[in-house]
Amino acid sequence: MGIKEAFSILDSGPIMIRYTGVFDFEGLYRMMHAWLINKRFIFHENRYRDKVFTPFGNELEIEWVAEKKVTEYVMEYIEVKFHLWDFSEVEVIKEGKKMKMTKSRLEIRLDAKLELDYTKKFADAGPIAKKLGAFYQNKVIYWEWRIKYADSLTYNLYDLHHKIKKYLGLYSDSNAY
Repeated sequence: MGIKEAFSILDSGPIMIRYTGVFDFEGLYRMMHAWLINKRFIFHENRYRDKVFTPFGNELEIEWVAEKKVTEYVMEYIEVKFHLWDFSEVEVIKEGKKMKMTKSRLEIRLDAKLELDYTKKFADAGPIAKKLGAFYQNKVIYWEWRIKYADSLTYNLYDLHHKIKKYLGLYSDSNAY
């Protein structure tokens, strides 16, 4: 049981955002964390790695996994991976106030995954139950999990993507999602 058994619902792979410049990393971090909590995901920070890499600044890697039990059969995951190079804090005067901001090159990868039968009711009950589980998943509830859960999770992921771009000032006024 866990994210290793889940499958990505994005056909083209993870969504990436790249940014170089000065930004409020702590504010971005908090905004994304609050978004996940508001969507009722349970949040785990699986990796936090900060290493002194170059005279320009540190290299920082952070990995999050957010999970949500939707039904007794469906579990949703959102994976977020931050990678920052040349990470350093700078003081900036914004609206007449001194603020500590981050100067860095940033890459954020977002991925959405679904896990079906996460409690292993069918998988661990024997060969007949495993076949019944495959039939149930691929014939009985196929369109339900493809449309109701996978599409909803995809729209939620693109909503988070849009909010990150808006926070960094990379967005347009419209959003298809």
